Amino acid sequence: MTDTLTDALRLHQSGRLAEAADLYAALLRANPLHADALHLLGILRAQQGGPVRDAVALIGQAAALNPTAASYRGNLGKAVRGDWPAAAAGLRDAGDALYDHGQPGIAARAYRAAALIQPDDPLAWGNLAVATRDQGAPGDAVPPIRRASALDPANAAITRLAASLLLDARHPAADAAIRRAIADAPADAALRRARADAAKIAGDRPAAEALYRTALTLDPAEATAWFHLGVVLGDQGRHGDSVPAYARAVRLDPAAVDPRYNLAHAQLITGDWRAGWESFAVRFARGVALPAHAPPRWRGEPLTGQTLLFYGEQGHGDAIQMIRYAPLIARAGGRVVVECLPALVRLFAEAPGVSAAVPLGSAPKADWLCPMMDAPGLFATTPDRCPNAVPYLRPPADARKPELPDDPARLTVGLVWAGDPHRDDARWSHADTRRSLPLSGFAPLFDHPRLRLVSLQKGSAAAQADAPPFAGRLWTRDIAAARDFADTAALVQRLDLVISVDTAVAHLAGALGVPVWVLSRFDGCWRWLLDRDDSPWYPTVRLFRQPTLGEDWTPVLDAVAAALDAAVDALVRARATTP
Repeated sequence: MTDTLTDALRLHQSGRLAEAADLYAALLRANPLHADALHLLGILRAQQGGPVRDAVALIGQAAALNPTAASYRGNLGKAVRGDWPAAAAGLRDAGDALYDHGQPGIAARAYRAAALIQPDDPLAWGNLAVATRDQGAPGDAVPPIRRASALDPANAAITRLAASLLLDARHPAADAAIRRAIADAPADAALRRARADAAKIAGDRPAAEALYRTALTLDPAEATAWFHLGVVLGDQGRHGDSVPAYARAVRLDPAAVDPRYNLAHAQLITGDWRAGWESFAVRFARGVALPAHAPPRWRGEPLTGQTLLFYGEQGHGDAIQMIRYAPLIARAGGRVVVECLPALVRLFAEAPGVSAAVPLGSAPKADWLCPMMDAPGLFATTPDRCPNAVPYLRPPADARKPELPDDPARLTVGLVWAGDPHRDDARWSHADTRRSLPLSGFAPLFDHPRLRLVSLQKGSAAAQADAPPFAGRLWTRDIAAARDFADTAALVQRLDLVISVDTAVAHLAGALGVPVWVLSRFDGCWRWLLDRDDSPWYPTVRLFRQPTLGEDWTPVLDAVAAALDAAVDALVRARATTP
């Protein structure tokens, strides 16, 4: 017990209540969550004959802070003095004070007690819902806010709160709640935007588009609404229409990162690469890191013998795509050192223009830094002016030699059906879910008599190849033994064709000049552009695009199966005429 609390308690016990109250109050000014001071001041107020509500509010905070303290609970009961409505109001006040001091979880205890004492109090239920939501449990906030709405359906503030909380919880009743709130405030742009958000969450993108446009007629300066309008336009495949929506959001809120990032993606996917490369600098504000103590960024200056660090800032596939720029950088007269993910070091060490390749975090001192995704803009890359001579990568001499036997009678096809799940990053994990499919999606290919299937799948999804009904039906030995992308490159080079979801092996096959069919999701990556089945990046790529947003890959896989029949026939004819 502190000296001040000891002094206050001594005054309290000697009957000098006003002086004791002053010391308790001083303690609470210094520490508003001092449970003993709250408890004792509440007892003092009750002894002074003050309002029940005030005494309960103080002792209620103490009891919520320390629910195991029997003395707190006992004195709380005594302070009620039979006035249960005042007690419920006091507990609600206790919750408000705790919430205002940044303690939503503790506040929820007080609100819950208030609601138990007075179960027809909509404010207690509504406040409990907010405190629950603010603990990171939006789903658990649904029952109390629905109870509050049912108790006072005419209360516009509760109706609006219900709309917000149900939307946060992605609850099916959100749209109806928002409609009720709009009926009370038909010109409220924020409510109109909330209804658009509900439609977007429900997957009704045309309706969401119309609702965002309605909200924007009420408040055309609302940057968030312009951003979400751009999102639903892009989700409908209307990327060209999304560009002005994102651009408007950026003008209205230049500091917001997501609109700038989405604008860059929309510019790149629609082929406006000159603007897109410049906009894509926003990636560094979205979690892409640069090396500590990095040298100056290279902007195309002559290198004259200096060392440039070509930095692999993103994933394996991005680095494989961008390593093509190493010889162009080397022409500036310097030494190019590549810093990249460890699985790429052996493959990149012998790439054209590269003096050395080192794993991330171990780069030597350099004079200049060029993050890999800066390179396309520095070399003015456009869809019509893209360095795409292949192969620009080759397996190194020390790569593992594949054990795959020759089989000239069949078309040898490598399969990749899943990407990296990125389980530690929800944003990328969602994207991987959209681009990946189960091995069973390729089931019709297993029965084709003139196909030999080879797994190129790594990671947890590779286990699907060893489980029924696919175990033993595709070659897995080489990919299982592959240590890195150098070993994988040696295997890919042995294949007639690679069929892959949009992941690093697709880039590897393209860089090696091996024919590769890429299964691109409807909301695909910017690098594959729109409305074409080829790629300016890789002459050997053929794109099979998902026609609608969602998880249905059937049309894509049907098109792949039909194209494979034609490819097998062409290969057999070509081999039959080869001496």
